[in-house]
Amino acid sequence: MEYDILLKNGRVIDALTGLDGKYDVGIRHGKIAAVAESLPAVDAASLIDVEGYIVMPGVIDSHVHVSTEARWIGYSMMASVGVITAVDFGGPIKDTLRGFATYGCGMSVAGLHTITPGRNTKDSDPTVEEISEITDEALAHGAIGLKMVGGHNPATPEATARIIEVANKKGCYIAFHVGTTEHGSDIEGLREAVELAGKNRLHIAHVNSYCRGLHMDPAAEALEAVDLLRSHRNLVSESYLGTINGTSANIEDGLPVSHVTRNCLRMGGYTPDEKGMGEAILGGWALIQVVRGGKMELVTGEEGYQVWKDAGTQARVSFPVNDTTSMHILAAAKMKGSDEFVVDAMSTDGGSIPRNVQLERGAALVRLGALTWPELVRKLTLNPARMFGFELKGALAEGFDGDVTVAHPVTGRAHLGISRGQVIMIDSVVVGKGGHLLAATPEGAAKAKEVGLSSEVVDLSKSWFYTRT
Repeated sequence: MEYDILLKNGRVIDALTGLDGKYDVGIRHGKIAAVAESLPAVDAASLIDVEGYIVMPGVIDSHVHVSTEARWIGYSMMASVGVITAVDFGGPIKDTLRGFATYGCGMSVAGLHTITPGRNTKDSDPTVEEISEITDEALAHGAIGLKMVGGHNPATPEATARIIEVANKKGCYIAFHVGTTEHGSDIEGLREAVELAGKNRLHIAHVNSYCRGLHMDPAAEALEAVDLLRSHRNLVSESYLGTINGTSANIEDGLPVSHVTRNCLRMGGYTPDEKGMGEAILGGWALIQVVRGGKMELVTGEEGYQVWKDAGTQARVSFPVNDTTSMHILAAAKMKGSDEFVVDAMSTDGGSIPRNVQLERGAALVRLGALTWPELVRKLTLNPARMFGFELKGALAEGFDGDVTVAHPVTGRAHLGISRGQVIMIDSVVVGKGGHLLAATPEGAAKAKEVGLSSEVVDLSKSWFYTRT
């Protein structure tokens, strides 16, 4: 057979080759074999007519949460909207592998291991030795690096700088949900994060989360974030377009465990304590996450309150706190005199949280004229591939992985998902199984194989994370 899959007559958009027009795409042995104006259909094992649709490299969601058991439903939620590769920012990495092996839906996934002060460290000021031990173990078990969850469980500024330094010296990835014991998950925390990174490499997670208007007008905060990122290209970043966030509803000693949750309660006019949380749920400001019918849903009011109480407050919650103006500024901002985006990629911070809307909301920005389809494709595919060093992803070029997302040109709704030459989704119905782990070390790749996953080693030294100047 010439091709295992042949996609005919679609509008092919590819940021690497610059293609934007009507082409056919042939996939053979899990790789892109050819892209041309007309490819012969006679020898194709599977012929799919995609006329009227956009054909792009497989969407890469550069920030998701699917690691813990309650979140494993997120794999099918992502695959159903055209995500082909995802980076799990949730950790712990052992849980990521366990869930991925059972619920993977045929996707490729890389994982970050969370470093959580007071949980997997002694306190909020871990030593270099403690950080090094956590990092080595994470890499050996399949992670590509670490994530600091400063907005939820902050470390001291000194320890935060220490974690960044250790990760950089070991050559692994390090991402930061900004916030320390001195500054919160807001524009002040972003300023602090830039200082703590110094000249080290750092991934700033979901930039829009720090531009919610806690200190200035949200648009002013977004513009400051743009200026900070423009002048510090040792930082890579992503932002998302969902209006809701995701955090913990857990209460200990009368207070929300997460500092983000406390901020969200204040933003809604509620006291940052157990009483305020209950009132926020009953009042419709706090939306409790619950799995129903194979996906995560949000419930509030009396129903949400009862779910929260029945769980002993051990529930996840979302708040409608993301400002649309700041999100749009961050999605479209470019470097001065360049077509390069300031915020490198468009993520969802979703997965199991019901905000996997990067194609849908991205297409809306195209309709508004804020982005073009080629620009949106670049933010969803090539840029995140380069950020993480996924050398054979993010493009429809010969020899690249056979990862394809087919989407409606107006609504952005995903029609077809292909991962490494295998169809994993058709019209929102997920048909893929298993998965492929992207690890940072041979030891980590071997761990994936122990649980039945295929795997490969990513060379982070070639990623934007370590090479961009």
